Amino acid sequence: MKRFLLFFVLILGFVSATFAQTGTVPEVDYSAMITTFAGFVGGVVLLTEGIKALFPKMQGLATQIVNWCVGIVAAMLLWWLDAGFVADATWYIALCYGFGASLVSNGVADTGFVQWLIGLFAGKDVGK
Repeated sequence: MKRFLLFFVLILGFVSATFAQTGTVPEVDYSAMITTFAGFVGGVVLLTEGIKALFPKMQGLATQIVNWCVGIVAAMLLWWLDAGFVADATWYIALCYGFGASLVSNGVADTGFVQWLIGLFAGKDVGK
């Protein structure tokens, strides 16, 4: 009897897994990745992991330095191209966003804290 019940449970599991597959791949909107700070942080994480895959022996402090460089360079590139969430910001606010994205992708801070902290500096910048 146990074998009989196990057989039906396995059949039910295989059938439900087959029906759960849709066969379509959802489209990824890459332009939405740079319109928000959280999406930008995800992009920094993807770029850093890609670089880590190219250099598998890179560990520790070297990984953190690469992460900081990727975040800052990517934010400054977006600012220079006048694209994404840093399009209307000044250069030092974009630099702060790059450093903040690096901190978030390292796991030191979260996006809400970084945006609040940068909002303290950006509030003084309004009107110039």
